[in-house]
Amino acid sequence: MLTLNFKGKDRDVKFDYASFFRANKLFSTKNPETNASNNDGAGSIWVSLVTGDDSAIFNAVSSLLPAKATEDEILETINKYDGDISEDLITELKESSFFKNAAQRWMKFTGMFVGDKKAETENDKMELKVMKNTLEEVKQSLS
Repeated sequence: MLTLNFKGKDRDVKFDYASFFRANKLFSTKNPETNASNNDGAGSIWVSLVTGDDSAIFNAVSSLLPAKATEDEILETINKYDGDISEDLITELKESSFFKNAAQRWMKFTGMFVGDKKAETENDKMELKVMKNTLEEVKQSLS
């Protein structure tokens, strides 16, 4: 369990089903053809945290706080945290079967995409290399 100070009060939070649902609602990508949610927000938080993406802390904390939390309240909560918030979020995240399953799902679909992708240009080759490296980082984080 992680303790965050939100609006002046300490709150014990964890990556449970509510935060999983909120992450998918807030951060999922959309299918460009149907505009339907891909329900990949929780997986993207896992990927972002373990790969060191700068937006990961904000997104992860957003999913842990009430849905009505404002941007300023989320930032204040992050700034008040005493410790290595990134490492503590990763530790807590690894305890969640919901987020772990989302990361495994992300790996499955990304792995299928990477496996079928043909690198024709230098840009394609670089993109493919980055995706393979990201897959490896996520795989290591799940073990």
